[in-house]
Amino acid sequence: MEDQSRKRNKHVGPRAGTPIKVQVTADERKAIQGTARKVRLPVSALLRKLALGYEPPSMIDLDTLSTLTRLRGDFGRLGGLLKLWLVDAPGQAVPESEVRTALNTILAKQGELSNLIVAMEKATGN
Repeated sequence: MEDQSRKRNKHVGPRAGTPIKVQVTADERKAIQGTARKVRLPVSALLRKLALGYEPPSMIDLDTLSTLTRLRGDFGRLGGLLKLWLVDAPGQAVPESEVRTALNTILAKQGELSNLIVAMEKATGN
């Protein structure tokens, strides 16, 4: 049998007090728990912070950052390919068709980036 004096009492310390009960549906509970996981907070901490004016980081911002990072890498790789073709051996190291394909990919990525920026501006209301 475990010594009762060694058990941690969850209801002491800086958060000791009276809980506030909120009625939610099962779907709402799952959504709240999902949000808490996304922002890496316990449900009670998330709800307390939200009630006190905290705004958790937007998932769209994190997704956008990831996409922008990927696009930046794509532009870097394509730029390296063009540099190789233009500086080291134009037309020899890389066939012109590959350079044209790279340029078309750059244009497509630029369009994707522009669409992403527009979507981000709409989401933030700017």
